[in-house]
Amino acid sequence: RVVTVGGGTGSSVLLRGLKWYVDRIDITAIVTTFDDGGSSGRLRDEYGVPALGDIRRCIAALIPPGTRFDKIRDEFEFRFETATQLKGHAFGNLMLLMSIQRNGNLTKAIDSISDSLNLLGRVIPVSETPSDVCATLDDGSVIRGESTVGARNEELFGKSQVYLDPAVTANPDALDALHNADVVVLGPGDLFTSVIPNLVADGVAVAVRDSQARILQICNIAKKRNESGGYSASDFVATANRYLNPVANIQSPARRVDALIVNEFEAGSPQPEKAIELDAQLHTQIDTILARPIASATDPRIHDPEKLASAVMEYVDADLT
Repeated sequence: RVVTVGGGTGSSVLLRGLKWYVDRIDITAIVTTFDDGGSSGRLRDEYGVPALGDIRRCIAALIPPGTRFDKIRDEFEFRFETATQLKGHAFGNLMLLMSIQRNGNLTKAIDSISDSLNLLGRVIPVSETPSDVCATLDDGSVIRGESTVGARNEELFGKSQVYLDPAVTANPDALDALHNADVVVLGPGDLFTSVIPNLVADGVAVAVRDSQARILQICNIAKKRNESGGYSASDFVATANRYLNPVANIQSPARRVDALIVNEFEAGSPQPEKAIELDAQLHTQIDTILARPIASATDPRIHDPEKLASAVMEYVDADLT
Protein backbone atom coordinates (compact mmCIF):
# COMPACT_ATOMS: atom_id res chain seq x y z
CA ARG A 1 0.00 0.00 0.00
CA VAL A 2 1.72 3.15 -1.29
CA VAL A 3 0.29 6.49 -0.17
CA THR A 4 1.56 9.67 -1.83
CA VAL A 5 1.30 13.08 -0.17
CA GLY A 6 1.57 16.26 -2.21
CA GLY A 7 -0.07 18.65 -4.63
CA GLY A 8 -1.05 18.58 -8.27
CA THR A 9 2.09 19.01 -10.35
CA GLY A 10 4.58 16.79 -8.53
CA SER A 11 2.14 14.12 -7.42
CA SER A 12 0.63 13.79 -10.89
CA VAL A 13 4.07 13.14 -12.36
CA LEU A 14 4.72 10.39 -9.82
CA LEU A 15 1.25 8.88 -10.25
CA ARG A 16 1.63 8.71 -14.04
CA GLY A 17 4.58 6.42 -13.46
CA LEU A 18 3.26 4.43 -10.49
CA LYS A 19 0.05 3.42 -12.25
CA TRP A 20 2.05 0.98 -14.39
CA TYR A 21 2.68 -1.04 -11.20
CA VAL A 22 -0.94 -1.48 -10.08
CA ASP A 23 -0.56 -5.23 -10.34
CA ARG A 24 1.95 -4.99 -7.47
CA ILE A 25 0.86 -2.02 -5.36
CA ASP A 26 -2.30 -0.27 -4.19
CA ILE A 27 -2.02 3.47 -4.89
CA THR A 28 -3.63 6.19 -2.80
CA ALA A 29 -2.91 9.88 -3.40
CA ILE A 30 -3.57 12.36 -0.59
CA VAL A 31 -3.79 15.77 -2.22
CA THR A 32 -3.77 19.33 -0.93
CA THR A 33 -6.97 21.36 -1.38
CA PHE A 34 -5.90 24.89 -0.44
CA ASP A 35 -5.06 26.60 -3.74
CA ASP A 36 -6.56 30.08 -4.03
CA GLY A 37 -5.71 31.00 -7.62
CA GLY A 38 -7.04 30.37 -11.12
CA SER A 39 -10.06 28.20 -11.79
CA SER A 40 -9.76 26.52 -8.38
CA GLY A 41 -9.80 29.83 -6.55
CA ARG A 42 -12.79 31.12 -8.50
CA LEU A 43 -14.87 28.01 -7.81
CA ARG A 44 -13.82 28.02 -4.18
CA ASP A 45 -14.89 31.64 -3.73
CA GLU A 46 -18.19 31.22 -5.58
CA TYR A 47 -19.31 27.81 -4.32
CA GLY A 48 -17.46 27.37 -1.02
CA VAL A 49 -15.78 24.14 -2.12
CA PRO A 50 -12.18 23.07 -1.47
CA ALA A 51 -9.69 23.82 -4.23
CA LEU A 52 -10.18 21.30 -7.05
CA GLY A 53 -7.27 21.80 -9.45
CA ASP A 54 -4.69 19.57 -7.77
CA ILE A 55 -7.32 16.88 -7.30
CA ARG A 56 -8.17 17.09 -11.01
CA ARG A 57 -4.56 16.65 -12.06
CA CYS A 58 -4.09 13.58 -9.88
CA ILE A 59 -7.30 12.01 -11.18
CA ALA A 60 -6.12 12.61 -14.75
CA ALA A 61 -2.76 11.02 -13.93
CA LEU A 62 -4.42 7.80 -12.75
CA ILE A 63 -6.73 7.38 -15.74
CA PRO A 64 -5.78 4.05 -17.39
CA PRO A 65 -3.48 4.17 -20.42
CA GLY A 66 -4.85 3.46 -23.87
CA THR A 67 -6.21 5.35 -26.85
CA ARG A 68 -9.78 5.57 -25.54
CA PHE A 69 -8.70 6.78 -22.14
CA ASP A 70 -6.17 9.23 -23.60
CA LYS A 71 -9.08 11.11 -25.17
CA ILE A 72 -10.95 11.16 -21.87
CA ARG A 73 -7.82 12.43 -20.11
CA ASP A 74 -7.39 15.24 -22.64
CA GLU A 75 -11.02 16.27 -22.22
CA PHE A 76 -10.77 16.15 -18.43
CA GLU A 77 -7.81 18.57 -18.61
CA PHE A 78 -9.41 20.80 -21.28
CA ARG A 79 -9.45 24.49 -20.35
CA PHE A 80 -12.02 26.90 -21.79
CA GLU A 81 -10.48 29.82 -23.66
CA THR A 82 -13.48 31.71 -25.03
CA ALA A 83 -14.30 35.09 -23.50
CA THR A 84 -17.22 33.92 -21.36
CA GLN A 85 -17.77 33.10 -17.69
CA LEU A 86 -16.17 29.73 -18.40
CA LYS A 87 -12.88 31.26 -19.59
CA GLY A 88 -9.95 29.80 -17.67
CA HIS A 89 -11.95 26.99 -16.10
CA ALA A 90 -10.77 23.41 -16.55
CA PHE A 91 -13.49 20.98 -17.59
CA GLY A 92 -12.36 18.52 -14.91
CA ASN A 93 -12.86 21.17 -12.22
CA LEU A 94 -16.42 21.76 -13.40
CA MET A 95 -17.06 18.02 -13.50
CA LEU A 96 -15.86 17.74 -9.90
CA LEU A 97 -18.09 20.66 -8.88
CA MET A 98 -21.09 18.98 -10.50
CA SER A 99 -20.28 15.72 -8.72
CA ILE A 100 -19.95 17.50 -5.35
CA GLN A 101 -23.43 18.92 -5.78
CA ARG A 102 -24.80 15.49 -6.69
CA ASN A 103 -22.94 13.45 -4.06
CA GLY A 104 -22.69 15.83 -1.13
CA ASN A 105 -18.95 16.28 -0.61
CA LEU A 106 -15.63 16.20 -2.45
CA THR A 107 -14.54 12.74 -1.28
CA LYS A 108 -17.74 11.13 -2.57
CA ALA A 109 -17.51 13.19 -5.76
CA ILE A 110 -13.99 11.93 -6.47
CA ASP A 111 -14.95 8.32 -5.76
CA SER A 112 -17.92 8.59 -8.13
CA ILE A 113 -15.83 10.04 -10.96
CA SER A 114 -13.04 7.55 -10.26
CA ASP A 115 -15.44 4.64 -10.64
CA SER A 116 -16.66 6.03 -13.96
CA LEU A 117 -13.09 6.41 -15.24
CA ASN A 118 -11.80 3.05 -13.91
CA LEU A 119 -9.10 4.94 -12.04
CA LEU A 120 -5.95 2.95 -11.20
CA GLY A 121 -5.82 4.20 -7.63
CA ARG A 122 -7.70 6.34 -5.15
CA VAL A 123 -7.44 10.13 -4.84
CA ILE A 124 -8.36 11.60 -1.44
CA PRO A 125 -8.56 15.30 -0.55
CA VAL A 126 -6.57 15.99 2.59
CA SER A 127 -9.52 18.00 3.94
CA GLU A 128 -13.10 18.81 3.01
CA THR A 129 -12.78 22.31 4.49
CA PRO A 130 -11.58 25.29 2.43
CA SER A 131 -8.63 27.07 4.02
CA ASP A 132 -5.65 29.28 3.18
CA VAL A 133 -1.97 28.44 3.32
CA CYS A 134 -0.26 31.05 5.51
CA ALA A 135 3.31 31.63 6.60
CA THR A 136 4.66 33.57 9.57
CA LEU A 137 8.10 34.84 8.57
CA ASP A 138 11.21 35.32 10.67
CA ASP A 139 10.41 39.02 11.13
CA GLY A 140 6.92 38.23 12.44
CA SER A 141 5.06 39.29 9.30
CA VAL A 142 2.36 37.01 7.89
CA ILE A 143 1.61 36.21 4.26
CA ARG A 144 -1.67 34.57 3.31
CA GLY A 145 -2.76 32.41 0.39
CA GLU A 146 -0.93 29.72 -1.57
CA SER A 147 -0.54 31.98 -4.59
CA THR A 148 0.93 34.75 -2.41
CA VAL A 149 3.30 32.42 -0.57
CA GLY A 150 4.46 30.92 -3.85
CA ALA A 151 4.91 34.25 -5.63
CA ARG A 152 6.90 36.22 -3.06
CA ASN A 153 10.46 37.29 -3.83
CA GLU A 154 12.11 36.30 -0.55
CA GLU A 155 12.87 32.80 0.65
CA LEU A 156 10.96 30.86 3.30
CA PHE A 157 14.12 30.31 5.33
CA GLY A 158 14.89 29.88 8.99
CA LYS A 159 12.06 29.52 11.45
CA SER A 160 9.24 30.55 9.12
CA GLN A 161 6.13 28.60 10.06
CA VAL A 162 3.59 27.42 7.50
CA TYR A 163 0.05 26.81 8.76
CA LEU A 164 -3.58 26.77 7.62
CA ASP A 165 -6.12 29.46 8.46
CA PRO A 166 -8.69 28.48 9.43
CA ALA A 167 -7.22 25.35 10.95
CA VAL A 168 -8.80 22.27 9.41
CA THR A 169 -9.32 18.68 10.45
CA ALA A 170 -7.95 16.12 8.06
CA ASN A 171 -10.27 13.93 6.02
CA PRO A 172 -10.88 10.67 7.96
CA ASP A 173 -10.34 8.70 4.74
CA ALA A 174 -6.89 10.28 4.41
CA LEU A 175 -6.03 9.38 8.00
CA ASP A 176 -7.18 5.79 7.46
CA ALA A 177 -5.02 5.53 4.33
CA LEU A 178 -1.97 6.79 6.21
CA HIS A 179 -2.64 4.46 9.14
CA ASN A 180 -2.75 1.44 6.83
CA ALA A 181 0.10 2.45 4.51
CA ASP A 182 3.23 0.40 3.99
CA VAL A 183 5.07 3.33 2.39
CA VAL A 184 4.23 7.03 2.67
CA VAL A 185 5.78 9.10 -0.11
CA LEU A 186 6.29 12.83 0.52
CA GLY A 187 6.57 14.83 -2.70
CA PRO A 188 7.80 15.71 -5.16
CA GLY A 189 6.46 19.24 -5.50
CA ASP A 190 6.70 22.71 -4.03
CA LEU A 191 7.81 22.13 -0.47
CA PHE A 192 5.90 24.87 1.35
CA THR A 193 2.78 25.16 -0.82
CA SER A 194 2.14 21.57 -1.95
CA VAL A 195 3.72 19.10 0.48
CA ILE A 196 3.80 20.82 3.87
CA PRO A 197 0.15 22.04 3.77
CA ASN A 198 -0.93 18.40 3.92
CA LEU A 199 1.18 17.79 7.01
CA VAL A 200 -0.29 20.75 8.92
CA ALA A 201 -3.90 19.63 8.42
CA ASP A 202 -4.89 18.46 11.90
CA GLY A 203 -4.25 14.75 12.31
CA VAL A 204 -1.99 14.08 9.34
CA ALA A 205 1.41 14.32 11.03
CA VAL A 206 0.16 12.21 13.95
CA ALA A 207 -1.24 9.60 11.55
CA VAL A 208 2.12 9.32 9.79
CA ARG A 209 3.99 9.08 13.09
CA ASP A 210 1.62 6.45 14.46
CA SER A 211 1.67 4.30 11.33
CA GLN A 212 4.05 1.44 10.67
CA ALA A 213 4.81 2.84 7.23
CA ARG A 214 8.24 3.64 5.94
CA ILE A 215 8.55 7.34 5.06
CA LEU A 216 10.08 8.00 1.66
CA GLN A 217 10.74 11.56 0.53
CA ILE A 218 11.35 12.59 -3.08
CA CYS A 219 13.65 15.57 -3.43
CA ASN A 220 12.94 18.14 -6.11
CA ILE A 221 15.52 18.42 -8.88
CA ALA A 222 15.78 22.20 -9.10
CA LYS A 223 15.50 24.93 -6.50
CA LYS A 224 12.52 27.27 -6.50
CA ARG A 225 13.62 30.81 -5.77
CA ASN A 226 10.87 31.84 -3.39
CA GLU A 227 10.54 28.52 -1.54
CA SER A 228 13.78 26.57 -1.64
CA GLY A 229 16.32 28.77 -3.43
CA GLY A 230 19.03 28.19 -0.84
CA TYR A 231 18.12 24.62 0.02
CA SER A 232 20.27 21.55 -0.28
CA ALA A 233 18.91 18.00 -0.10
CA SER A 234 19.42 17.91 3.67
CA ASP A 235 17.26 21.02 4.05
CA PHE A 236 14.37 19.23 2.33
CA VAL A 237 14.67 16.34 4.78
CA ALA A 238 15.06 18.61 7.82
CA THR A 239 11.97 20.59 6.83
CA ALA A 240 9.87 17.45 6.39
CA ASN A 241 11.04 16.14 9.77
CA ARG A 242 10.17 19.44 11.44
CA TYR A 243 6.58 19.37 10.22
CA LEU A 244 6.19 15.66 10.92
CA ASN A 245 7.11 16.28 14.55
CA PRO A 246 5.65 19.59 15.75
CA VAL A 247 4.57 18.20 19.15
CA ALA A 248 5.87 14.65 19.33
CA ASN A 249 5.25 13.04 22.70
CA ILE A 250 5.35 9.67 24.38
CA GLN A 251 1.92 8.77 22.98
CA SER A 252 3.04 9.72 19.47
CA PRO A 253 6.83 9.33 19.31
CA ALA A 254 8.95 11.23 16.84
CA ARG A 255 9.41 9.86 13.35
CA ARG A 256 11.96 10.76 10.72
CA VAL A 257 12.12 10.37 6.97
CA ASP A 258 13.55 6.90 6.35
CA ALA A 259 14.74 7.29 2.77
CA LEU A 260 15.29 9.98 0.16
CA ILE A 261 15.24 9.74 -3.63
CA VAL A 262 17.42 12.38 -5.29
CA ASN A 263 18.36 12.99 -8.88
CA GLU A 264 21.75 11.89 -10.13
CA PHE A 265 22.70 13.69 -13.32
CA GLU A 266 24.11 11.42 -15.97
CA ALA A 267 27.37 12.37 -17.68
CA GLY A 268 26.68 14.69 -20.58
CA SER A 269 23.04 15.27 -19.64
CA PRO A 270 21.77 18.86 -19.35
CA GLN A 271 21.50 20.26 -15.85
CA PRO A 272 19.17 22.98 -14.60
CA GLU A 273 20.77 26.23 -13.53
CA LYS A 274 19.80 25.76 -9.88
CA ALA A 275 20.12 22.03 -9.27
CA ILE A 276 19.61 20.88 -5.69
CA GLU A 277 22.87 19.60 -4.26
CA LEU A 278 23.57 16.51 -2.20
CA ASP A 279 25.46 17.76 0.84
CA ALA A 280 27.52 15.94 3.44
CA GLN A 281 25.00 16.61 6.21
CA LEU A 282 22.41 14.49 4.41
CA HIS A 283 24.24 11.29 5.33
CA THR A 284 23.87 12.09 9.04
CA GLN A 285 20.10 12.58 8.75
CA ILE A 286 18.82 9.58 6.88
CA ASP A 287 19.33 5.83 6.56
CA THR A 288 18.82 5.32 2.83
CA ILE A 289 19.70 7.63 -0.07
CA LEU A 290 18.77 6.56 -3.58
CA ALA A 291 20.59 8.76 -6.10
CA ARG A 292 19.18 7.83 -9.49
CA PRO A 293 18.91 9.52 -12.93
CA ILE A 294 15.25 10.52 -12.65
CA ALA A 295 15.22 13.83 -14.54
CA SER A 296 13.15 14.31 -17.68
CA ALA A 297 15.12 14.19 -20.92
CA THR A 298 13.13 17.12 -22.29
CA ASP A 299 13.19 19.32 -19.17
CA PRO A 300 15.95 18.55 -16.63
CA ARG A 301 14.19 20.62 -13.95
CA ILE A 302 11.40 18.07 -13.52
CA HIS A 303 11.09 14.35 -12.93
CA ASP A 304 10.48 11.73 -15.58
CA PRO A 305 7.37 9.75 -14.50
CA GLU A 306 8.69 6.31 -15.47
CA LYS A 307 12.18 6.83 -14.04
CA LEU A 308 10.80 8.26 -10.81
CA ALA A 309 8.32 5.43 -10.35
CA SER A 310 11.08 2.91 -11.02
CA ALA A 311 13.16 4.43 -8.22
CA VAL A 312 10.18 4.31 -5.85
CA MET A 313 9.55 0.67 -6.71
CA GLU A 314 13.23 -0.12 -6.18
CA TYR A 315 12.85 1.15 -2.63
CA VAL A 316 9.53 -0.65 -2.12
CA ASP A 317 10.97 -3.95 -3.35
CA ALA A 318 14.12 -3.65 -1.25
CA ASP A 319 12.40 -2.49 1.92
CA LEU A 320 9.23 -4.59 1.97
CA THR A 321 10.32 -7.91 0.49
